[in-house]
Amino acid sequence: MEIKITSDQANQRCDRFLRKFCKPYPQVRLSDIYSRIRKWTITVNWKKTKEEYRIIEWDIINLPEECLWKKDKKLILTQKEKKFQKLDPNLVKSRIIYEDDNRLVFNKPAGIVIHPSNKHRNDLCMNDYLERYCEKNWIIKDTKNQTFKPSFWYRLDKDTSWVLIAAKNYEALQYINEIIRERAISKEYLTIVAWKFPKHLIIDKAIEKTYNSKFDRAQMQLNESDWLDSKTECRLDKTYKHPQLWDISLVKVKLYSWRMHQIRIHLSSENFPVLWDLIYWKPALNRIVYKSLHIQRQLLHCHKYQFKNLDGKNICFQAELPEEFKLIK
Repeated sequence: MEIKITSDQANQRCDRFLRKFCKPYPQVRLSDIYSRIRKWTITVNWKKTKEEYRIIEWDIINLPEECLWKKDKKLILTQKEKKFQKLDPNLVKSRIIYEDDNRLVFNKPAGIVIHPSNKHRNDLCMNDYLERYCEKNWIIKDTKNQTFKPSFWYRLDKDTSWVLIAAKNYEALQYINEIIRERAISKEYLTIVAWKFPKHLIIDKAIEKTYNSKFDRAQMQLNESDWLDSKTECRLDKTYKHPQLWDISLVKVKLYSWRMHQIRIHLSSENFPVLWDLIYWKPALNRIVYKSLHIQRQLLHCHKYQFKNLDGKNICFQAELPEEFKLIK
């Protein structure tokens, strides 16, 4: 079998490409791939290759037919098909804000994870939404020879609603990874915090990543002496009088560094906790939030995402305000 490398498949290690290519064949182990490369039964352009060789466009990988055994549909499709049965195509389409040749933009709701994990293995995730939409609209045309699949550029908290962007081709994915590294993206958040917030506040406090055994997850803590510099700018939008919660404030937030849980730990350190923040504030406040508003998610929403496109023009995506934010008036 000859596999002709396309632009979406190029610029990755040979062994990683073959591992993805052989994914529909669960019987093919990674050790089998390494063994056949070393024995020259797998070649590139009919020449001996190495596992770490980075394939380029127009390369031809020669893969013996006997390497690929019959697909075991029971092993690889049952769980996915069960999850896809829960997906309403109209619901998937309604989550999409924008689409062009390079990207898909979703309005991610709170309460759904980006990728499957041990804790959410059987739950629908945003990756399922993306894959289902791509299959229905023929974005993934040839699953056998297509090792690149549309994928999201970044990860998010389950309970944070967000503008979520997926790359539809490898060039778009490379570009966004580059501007993320260069901090050339502007993100604007909205959050609702306890108490009356000042008109303008800049929080510049270093934080570090730790582990919380109570919640069995990573979390952040302040460390002014020696850790990651972190800067958050906040501006008051409105302050509300609430009969049970007293003063609560709608705040616009801009990040100058992208640390895990940065907004939540910074606001908590200034005694303006994000409502329903289970990790960085006292549970008594969250009980009041639930009883008075029936809300069980942290009130944090990234509603605007802006950056320069490949052609140099500014591009901006904005998500509609979630219903939980509209309840507080």
